[in-house]
Formats: sequence, C-alpha cells, structure tokens
Amino acid sequence: MKWCLLLSIAVAALFSSSIQTVQASTVLAYSFEASPPAGPDGFFGLGATVSQDTIGATDLLNSMKYEVDVGGFVGARTETVIPAALNDPPGVLYVLFDVTLPQAYEDTFANIGITIFGHALNASGGAQFGHQVQFLDEVSLAGLGAGTHLDQRIDLDFSLGPYRPGESFIDIFGPGETDLTVASAFQFYISKNVLSPITIYIDNVRLGIVPEPSAIGLLAAAAAAAFAIRRRRFLA
Repeated sequence: MKWCLLLSIAVAALFSSSIQTVQASTVLAYSFEASPPAGPDGFFGLGATVSQDTIGATDLLNSMKYEVDVGGFVGARTETVIPAALNDPPGVLYVLFDVTLPQAYEDTFANIGITIFGHALNASGGAQFGHQVQFLDEVSLAGLGAGTHLDQRIDLDFSLGPYRPGESFIDIFGPGETDLTVASAFQFYISKNVLSPITIYIDNVRLGIVPEPSAIGLLAAAAAAAFAIRRRRFLA
C-alpha cells in the first residue's frame, strides 16, 4: 500500500511537471529581420522613433531600435500580428523579450509594457473594432544596467482599462459576444519621466502559449497509463 502511495505521488509530480513544461512552451513572434516600409516587422513609433538595427540582436542579425526623447507614455506598434499565437485560442500567458540598454537610464523611472488591440467580431448588434487592452505587468528599464538582458517577462494576467479591466488575455480573447475575437495590433509602450530620453534595443519577442486541451488530455492519459503499468508490475 505504501508503494502504491509513493508511485501515485511520483506520477502526479511527473504529470504536474509535464503540464508546466507545456505551459512554458513559447513561439517566436518578432525577430525584426523583415523591414517593410512601416519599420521592422511592421513596427512604427507613436511618439517614439523605431528602426531596424544590429545592436542588441540576440536572434539572427537584427533588432528593433526604440528611441524616446521627451514624452511620458509612448508606443511602438505593429499591425502585423501572428495568427497562430495571438488569434488561436486558448491564448497567451506571457511575453518574453531580450532588451539591450547602451547605457543605464539616468532618471528615476522608465517601464516597458504591452498593449494588445482587438476586434469583437461576435458582438451583439454587429462587430466592434479597435478595443485596447493594456496589461498591468511591466519591466523596469530603470532597474536594468547597461548591457543585454535576456528573457525579460511580462505576464498578461491582469489588464487595465478601458476594456474589461482586471482580466487576463485568456479571459478577454475568445469566442464569446463580449470577447475580442481577433487581435489586430501588438504594442510595446514605454512609460517614463517626461524629460529624460531613453534608447533601447528589443529582440527575440516570444509568446508563452497555453497548452491545447488535447495536449493536456494526452499528458493525463500517459500519466495514467504509466501508473497502471507500474502498479501491475508491483502486484505481480
């Protein structure tokens, strides 16, 4: 009986670890190798200057140079979305990216965050367009020294207004009447001291994807089968 309990605990731990591994899987969204007229991977500045560069490239050859002179809240946006990542439920848990600062930020605060825009195509009374979802989590650029910082993470678990504040990406994007059915734009924003300029380089933007229900089911079946085999061998 004791061995059965130990086997159950071991299999449960294996299953939990497998689920976390699936949840942690990422897909590459933007590496800034393509440079159409709008800018690298379609990014353009909103109060900022955005261009393709080689400094801070951690994936392939190029990065996105993101320069902010004055202004307290400015964006770098693209309408080139990644359908398999942003528009295919069940959704996105977090965003990872690499960032390079040529020099440390000199003032007290500069934070980078994520805004995702979307259309509610299934809305009652007709489709609704251009909803903005800003997420609460940010990375403190002022807290980073000069150099390249890998795997900076922004969790998409709590949103700010104006559209359904306090909810996650997974809550907001989906098939329902009040859900955003299609992601239409992706944006990095920088919120900082108004008069202090900052230049950063972003590369290797990845999206952490929720596992498909079928993947979770397969893991559960595999764990159950492994437990059954081990139990049979023990009883024999």
